Amino acid sequence: MDNPLRGLNTAGLNRRQLLSLAAMAAAAVPLTACGSGERTRQAGPASSASGDSAVINPDRPESALFPYAEAEKLFDSLPWPKTDVPEPTSKVTVTVAIIPGQRHEVRHAQFAKFIKKRHPNIEIKVEVTPFDDFRTKYLTGAASGVLPDIMYSQFQWGQSFIKNNLYLPLDDYIAATPEFNRADFSKAALSYWERDGKLYALGTDSAPKLLFYNKEIFEKAGAKVPDASWTWDKLMEAARGLVSGTGAQKVFGFTPVPKPTSDLTATFLLAHGGRYLTADETRCVIQEPASRDILKRWIDLLIKDKAMPDLAETQATAKVEPFTLGRGALYVGGAWNIVTLLTLPAEQQFEWSLTHVPSGPEGRFTPVLGSAFGITSRTRNPEAAWIVLNSLRSYAGHRFFLDTPPSRLSAFEENLQDLKLDKEVIDTTKDSLHKYGTSDGVLRLPATPKLEDLTKPIWERVMSGSLSVDEGLKQVAERVTPMLAENV
Repeated sequence: MDNPLRGLNTAGLNRRQLLSLAAMAAAAVPLTACGSGERTRQAGPASSASGDSAVINPDRPESALFPYAEAEKLFDSLPWPKTDVPEPTSKVTVTVAIIPGQRHEVRHAQFAKFIKKRHPNIEIKVEVTPFDDFRTKYLTGAASGVLPDIMYSQFQWGQSFIKNNLYLPLDDYIAATPEFNRADFSKAALSYWERDGKLYALGTDSAPKLLFYNKEIFEKAGAKVPDASWTWDKLMEAARGLVSGTGAQKVFGFTPVPKPTSDLTATFLLAHGGRYLTADETRCVIQEPASRDILKRWIDLLIKDKAMPDLAETQATAKVEPFTLGRGALYVGGAWNIVTLLTLPAEQQFEWSLTHVPSGPEGRFTPVLGSAFGITSRTRNPEAAWIVLNSLRSYAGHRFFLDTPPSRLSAFEENLQDLKLDKEVIDTTKDSLHKYGTSDGVLRLPATPKLEDLTKPIWERVMSGSLSVDEGLKQVAERVTPMLAENV
């Protein structure tokens, strides 16, 4: 496809579409988010980029991005779910804990304002906590008996929250809400918040990873762009031939370097029959031949072929993903990166497109990742909290909050169509989600948040060449294994 951004330069969009696009960009995860852990650490919009105001007027919440009148018109136009559990008979306050971002805060403030038209006895209070502090804060709060009514969760935290009894199961409330369509969420989207046959949270976004490519680099090299026929072997071969330049002008064949992150297995290992941990996450198998051999090839591509950015080059780009700087030929990233690319500053724009991730000897796989909200075990108003949560994560809620891509399948295509993408891109994203998207191998059990911190310094030594792949994998296994007792 042609770069949608160039087609978007105001000519083809009305004000609402531009605002929607900007809002999605503000909600999107920056392109630097390549590993699953990195993905969420950088989640949340920058207020300066979104143009939102720093102070929210509770009587008329709005920003340049979200004018009050337009937000109210959109809210009123959406089919909000009916109330099937009892409405509170007196005023109650439902506290919703979110991660920062003025886009989130303004939109949540508008949602809180407008929802009272439908539920006049429910007052919503939004509680904002920085991402890096969020998990620790609420695990500590639970120990002292203090939690909000509804709480955000990133996919890596869900099982930890459930194991520590932070969330209430939602099954009884879902059963009491006949119009609730559980099948409207993909299996992968719900899997991170299911335990012992019960569901504890409802998804916000749910996105597969895709293969992005820089068309200008391919054209300059006289190379054919990737398509669905590509294998990982073909990608590595192509990456070697697409490297050019030096220093700040260097163009890399592929990013990112595979690392021991939560989605290493689903992104890079499953296609070759390998895994980082066993499916029950109780044993580390990253040293076994299927994983070792493919990781050795990636490190060779980094060190011998210099086709990927090394640590120094990563630091030189201030931790910004080289692909977004126009310096990466091929990039595996989440569908959430589409919006980031669409809204690059004019001086950074380049021709790009995307296709399916390559296949391997064992097939084609891509991780499906996302976040969710659940009702906490300390809520004093569980029925009011369900009324709010059901609205928040309904089709209407996904449209109002412009989740991209949304967990609700019924909103999936509409939210992508708002971006004015080519049908081919939308179809590829849908096919990736439905045909081979998986949560298999994506780490989620309680030890997960610790593993990346434990393995990062080891893998950086492997990437620098100061530690062999075999010794690095040995050390990863030694550090990770004791932690896996938490997952039993």
